[in-house]
Amino acid sequence: MFARYIGKEIPMCSVSVIQDYMRERVAPSDWTRPVWSEYQEVLRRLEALDAKLGQPHCEDRAKAAWMQEIEKRLAALENA
Repeated sequence: MFARYIGKEIPMCSVSVIQDYMRERVAPSDWTRPVWSEYQEVLRRLEALDAKLGQPHCEDRAKAAWMQEIEKRLAALENA
């Protein structure tokens, strides 16, 4: 998979593509623990696929921060 940045194609793992898609389309307030758990399973499966296809691991700090934000929100809801 490739992402397009300023006319250049840069290799991008499938995990990163899906994270971009979900961050853009699902509001933080829309996540529930069951849906978040399913999403985590999808990411684990995509990581395995990326490994099999030799895709580079391309962790992004912004995506990691977004995921932490969702986790904190869900934890706060569960503890309320």
